[in-house]
Amino acid sequence: MKIQRTIYWNKLTEIQELKEFFEEDFQRFKKLIEDHMEEFEKFSDKALDKFSKLRVLEVTNGCTQWGFRRGDKERLSVEQTRECMNVVIGFMKRTELYFPSEGQIEFDDEEKVFIKALRSLYQDGFKNNVKESEREYYAASTAQFIVCGHERMQRAMTLVKQDYETLFSLYYIERGQKYIFHYLRGFE
Repeated sequence: MKIQRTIYWNKLTEIQELKEFFEEDFQRFKKLIEDHMEEFEKFSDKALDKFSKLRVLEVTNGCTQWGFRRGDKERLSVEQTRECMNVVIGFMKRTELYFPSEGQIEFDDEEKVFIKALRSLYQDGFKNNVKESEREYYAASTAQFIVCGHERMQRAMTLVKQDYETLFSLYYIERGQKYIFHYLRGFE
C-alpha cells in the first residue's frame, strides 16, 4: 500500500552504514532505495506488520552479535549470544515468528520468497563480501524502515522489548532501538 512520505535524504546520508553508498553515487543509491520501496509497498498492512517484527528482531540480534564480537563490557555470555542467534536465525529459516504474547506468526508463500531473497542478499553481502549485494541489502533495509513507517516500527520495537527483553537484555534491546531510530529520523 503506497503511503506518501517525506524523506529527508540528507539525514539518511549521515547514517554510517549508508554513507559510502550515497557518496559513491547518490542518485543511484537513492533510486535503489526507491525501487525497493515499491516492492515493499505491494504488501498488505498485515504483511508489513510481520516484516517489521522480523526486522526489529534481526537488528536486535545483530547488535547482540556485534557486542559479543567486539567484546563489549555489556556483552552476553557465549551461551546467551548463541541462543539469541539461534532464535532469530531459526525464525528466518522457518520463515515464521513466535511471540509469547501473540503466538505463532506465519508468512504466506509470497512473503516467504521475499524474506528468503533478502536473507540471500544479506549472506552474499556480509558473508561472501559481495559489495553490490551489501549495497542492495542496505537499500532494501532502508526502504523497509520507510515503508513500514514510524508507528509500525514502534509497535514492533515495543513487542520485541516486551516479549524478548529477557533473551536479549535491556541493553541490547535499547541498542537495537537506537539503531532503528537513526533510520526513522530520515523520514516522516
